[in-house]
Amino acid sequence: MLAALRRVLYLAVRPRVILHRVPVVRARYDAAQTTPDNFRHWAAADSLSANAANSPAVRHTLRIRSRYEIANNSYAKGIVLTLANDTIGTGPRLQTQIDDDALSRAVEREFAAWAEEVRLADLLRTMRMAKATDGEVFALLARADAPMTRGGIAPPIS
Repeated sequence: MLAALRRVLYLAVRPRVILHRVPVVRARYDAAQTTPDNFRHWAAADSLSANAANSPAVRHTLRIRSRYEIANNSYAKGIVLTLANDTIGTGPRLQTQIDDDALSRAVEREFAAWAEEVRLADLLRTMRMAKATDGEVFALLARADAPMTRGGIAPPIS
């Protein structure tokens, strides 16, 4: 009888091992599947790096198409104009941190007058639009007394 009692107590207090079944995930990326429905969509996909894919010929084609699209699509033109107007606004405003308040106001006033004279905000808006359209912008800061300039702005290169 003692053996039977020991057996009952052993079964009651012995550690139980609970096995959890780990579910097998059967998932996949849809973009990694090539099916009869999408094989033409992925036909031009390649494994080129960004530098290799952006050859001069490719960049030239993209630049031409971008210029064409912005010139002939009012939505694209509006997007570029909004980008330029929202980025530049009325133009930069100088905020000096000089201890002398009178000097600070004078410097800020002179900068504002210069920016107005050279139409800095218009130039910056044009540059922002060119960056969005062509992918790059070049600017030249010239002195008004330097040869080949008009009021501090270099004439356009033809």
